[in-house]
Amino acid sequence: MIFYALSGLINGLTSTIFGLFVYLKHKRNPVNRSYGLLSLGIAVWGYSYFFWQISRTPHEALFWLRWLTVGSIFIPSFFLNFIFTFLRIQKERRKTINLVFLSSVFFSFFYASPLLIKDIGPKLIFRFWPEAGALYSVFLVFFFACVIYACYMMFSVYRKSAGTGYIKNQLKLMLFASLLGFIGGSTNYPLWYNFPVLPAGTILVAIHVLILAYAIVKYRLMDIAIVITRTTIFALLFALVLGLPFLITAWSKGWFIELLGANWWLGPLALMAVLAASGPFIFFYLEKKALSILLHEQHRYQDILRHAAVDMTRIRNLQKLLDFIIDLFNDAVRITHSAIYLFDTNAGMFLLKAGFNLQKSQPDSIAENNTLIIWLEEHKEPLVYEEIKRKSEDNPGSIYDELTQQLESLGAAVVLPCLLEGKLLDVLILGDKVSGKIYTAEDLDNFSELGREVALATENALLYGYIEEEIRQRSKQLIEVENQLVQAEKMATVGTLAGGVAHEINNPLAAILTNAQMLLADASSLDPDTKESLELIEEATKRCRAIVQKLMTYAKKPLEGAYISEVDLSKVIHSVISFLGYEFEQDNIKMTASFRENDYTVLGNQNELEQVVINIVLNARDAIKQIKKSGRIRISLLKEEKWIKIQIEDEGIGIPKDAISKIFDPFFTTKEVGKGVGLGLSICQSIVEKHSGTISVQSELNKGSCFTVRLPRVRKESVLKSAVG
Repeated sequence: MIFYALSGLINGLTSTIFGLFVYLKHKRNPVNRSYGLLSLGIAVWGYSYFFWQISRTPHEALFWLRWLTVGSIFIPSFFLNFIFTFLRIQKERRKTINLVFLSSVFFSFFYASPLLIKDIGPKLIFRFWPEAGALYSVFLVFFFACVIYACYMMFSVYRKSAGTGYIKNQLKLMLFASLLGFIGGSTNYPLWYNFPVLPAGTILVAIHVLILAYAIVKYRLMDIAIVITRTTIFALLFALVLGLPFLITAWSKGWFIELLGANWWLGPLALMAVLAASGPFIFFYLEKKALSILLHEQHRYQDILRHAAVDMTRIRNLQKLLDFIIDLFNDAVRITHSAIYLFDTNAGMFLLKAGFNLQKSQPDSIAENNTLIIWLEEHKEPLVYEEIKRKSEDNPGSIYDELTQQLESLGAAVVLPCLLEGKLLDVLILGDKVSGKIYTAEDLDNFSELGREVALATENALLYGYIEEEIRQRSKQLIEVENQLVQAEKMATVGTLAGGVAHEINNPLAAILTNAQMLLADASSLDPDTKESLELIEEATKRCRAIVQKLMTYAKKPLEGAYISEVDLSKVIHSVISFLGYEFEQDNIKMTASFRENDYTVLGNQNELEQVVINIVLNARDAIKQIKKSGRIRISLLKEEKWIKIQIEDEGIGIPKDAISKIFDPFFTTKEVGKGVGLGLSICQSIVEKHSGTISVQSELNKGSCFTVRLPRVRKESVLKSAVG
């Protein structure tokens, strides 16, 4: 008797406390309000049940039974309304809800009628138990029809729910709670019809109320299997601790009286004390064994993730690290897809760096001022799509709407922030589990710890990459300095040689040339052989003088002391074509120029830039003449953002691959002996580099060569600044 009275009181208190808690937590939410009504009906039923069980007279018992009946009459309509509201179908099912409420109101008119409670009297261990009237059977049909219909609607929505996720898990939890509560409460009805069955499941109504409250208030639900397992173990132990002593008392009361006399009740009390003391230990033992089986897979991948944290810190290459993280989650947790975004300081946003099984619509970046990023930086915890979506539905027009849209665009079931000292470095996007199971609170706690390890490993890899890049840059600078020193050494050598040649050779050459020309002035008195010899001397002397002049030109520093001005390269090209056009026509070589625009301005010395083009064009002519009698040289100008390119293409013999790296070296030539000294391209390179440009070549044997000169463009503002300076 005491047990059943207490079960009613527990049901009443539980319904009151959690009904008020859920309602006050969000008064405007229809789900919270409908749950509050259901809790009110159960509370009336629970308190009436308690007072009925402790009643001392039939009149008092009948009074509370009628109030219990009122609570019972409205529970099915409140429950159906709650389920429809929870499923968000209350508007389309409004007629059904109204009909059910009218039915409850109809039955309530008979709460004191013998049609519902025919009589009360002693049954089994109870002093006052009711006997059902004729209308009570109709009410029970109505009651179970509402409950079964509500459960059917939950199951139907569950089957139609797409994907896996939290909604399906929530529906499973709701369905389980409903079946548990109403099956438990139904154990009261057999005795109304004189079936000798004790109402042992009454206490399960409180568990039903608790699970429903948890499902409403907490979006991050625990696994349904864990809930069912813990509830089942608890119910069995509860029944064992409280039910077994009563059964033993009913069967062995005479034996206890013979053994203990007037104190026979000490026997069942001692048994209850022993069971109550050992119950918690049995519960924890059984729970541990059951959960170790249920959560075997979850504990497996959590162990893998924990051990992988050590391996991450050993990976120095950033891309390999990010790929490792993606592979780790895919292999350990087994998810549909994943992605990782890394903050790029130069871009000022999070860039997609690695992913698995991503859709084509996956964004390549997330802005630093994005609402999602701001939320992660402020709250520093994982975001669960189903949680945010439900909050968005409960709070329309709030920030959750925008967060929901962003999570959907990213295809994220979970977004994991990876923070180091409060700074967000990585954003990890996780899809649903392939198994269909949800991400539990334990999962998210483990992921949060792993997120810190990911951020630390990322920071280490970035630092290591920065050091490597710094070393590469320093090495590149050293190589450039070394090349400059080698080139300076060459220049110094040639300069010294040129100076010596000027002093030692120019004067004798001048004397030879002057005397040869004086003798040729009186050519009529010379015999043919002597005249021919003098002409050869004159020609050889002039060629020696030209070589000395080239040496002196190479030794000089271009632009040093030269006039610097704004130069239009299109005019330079036209000048070269005009200067060499007639000579090239005689050699059957055609020069063409193509410009798309008019302004190709650089800053430099026009004469020296013309010298560069002339030198390359003359080499192109010689290359063509080596393999054919006629040909074409194409000169084009192209604009880039910061550069202007001069491209000179020919149809000549080309340059061997092993010689391309040497053609700009002084005295290196591919021409026949006597037709070049190998200084032309060296002079061109020197001039171009002094103009802060570059010169390069692409060539293929017997197909031709293409020389490209790149010079920095001059904006009008820079020209004005140079002029003012």
